[in-house]
Amino acid sequence: MRVLLGDGFGVTSRQIAVAVGRSGHEPAVLAPPGRPIPGRPRSVARVYEVPAFGTDPWVWLARAEAVLGAEPYDVLLPTDEHVAVLARAPERITAHGVALAVPSFAALRRVADRASAASTLTEIGMPQPAGTVVVHTAEELRQVADPPLYVKTLLGSHRVERREQLLRLADELDRAGAFVDGAGVLVQEHATGPVLSAQAVFEHGRLVAVHAYEHLHGPAVRRSVVAPDIREHVAMLGGHLGWHGALSLDAVRTTSGPAWLNVRPHLAEPGNAAASGTDLVAALIAVSRGETPPSMPWGRPDVRTRQAHAGVWTAARAGRRRAAQEILRIALRLEPYRNTTEESLSLRQEPRRIPGALWSATTALTFPTHTLTRITHQESQSTLTPTTWRQILAGPPPPRVATPER
Repeated sequence: MRVLLGDGFGVTSRQIAVAVGRSGHEPAVLAPPGRPIPGRPRSVARVYEVPAFGTDPWVWLARAEAVLGAEPYDVLLPTDEHVAVLARAPERITAHGVALAVPSFAALRRVADRASAASTLTEIGMPQPAGTVVVHTAEELRQVADPPLYVKTLLGSHRVERREQLLRLADELDRAGAFVDGAGVLVQEHATGPVLSAQAVFEHGRLVAVHAYEHLHGPAVRRSVVAPDIREHVAMLGGHLGWHGALSLDAVRTTSGPAWLNVRPHLAEPGNAAASGTDLVAALIAVSRGETPPSMPWGRPDVRTRQAHAGVWTAARAGRRRAAQEILRIALRLEPYRNTTEESLSLRQEPRRIPGALWSATTALTFPTHTLTRITHQESQSTLTPTTWRQILAGPPPPRVATPER
């Protein structure tokens, strides 16, 4: 099959492209112009330039349509937040005979932002950190419990240690339009325990496949876990929403079980799942094509995987010395990287990644601040912002009417 991925830049897209290629299919990707694709797998047959999703989701969709109208593809896989506009107008993709698995737009709105997701989790009784509350005005935010707290918006999470910080943040979010049109902001107390992530694929509310892993070293090292309570909670959420397609969640494992932090309406970084024996990508392709695959069993527990680049750039935020130490730990396979496998492809498996790896290591050691700023800017172009979300809610702009020449 020919499989088109909705994004070619992110880690998720690279891991999905690897999985598609290993299955014998031919992946291609959509990517904004002028943006490098570090570590692009050799299985990627073609890269199509499209405008950045975060700039204008409807222009992005129109360009994706143009690609599908000109080239025959069997499946389009959403790999990031562009799933929102695809769920808003799926017929614009399926009209080209291309298979697509996305939830109903009504279901997606229930988890599209942190505040909506928290309200949905509360509705069905899924546990969340203590003090979880959704506020809709700056004044409500000023009146919440005393810090320390986390204040979470569509664009990110803010750790608040003191009340004066909270008051300043309320003013900043108000000026930034975080409360426009009744939008909510999520407030939660800190939860103690290891961070977990879960990923799942659903077929109209039926759980087809699920995987979970524990974060051992930030985003850089992961260990697969088998947890019946996680499967139960994830299945409950997908069934409640009648979810169709992929769903990802984050949690903290507390002494009383998982406390759920976040919901993402797409498949996020399935590399650890693949290493443990759970092929989430194959399940998503099958669901996209209208098949009814049997429920997959859990994969193997205690499978450790790494994302070396994530370890380097997380360390680089603390300076060159920390970045150098992290590079040395990775190169020598010191803890926590001992007995881990790379989630995408190792340099031995994919030699074309060597120049990109050298560039990443060099810039982390020489210009970490500048490069981190540039990476953050590039990632923001594919992010679902409040403005982007309002554009999607408003629907596609009316077609332009040509003015007759006089």
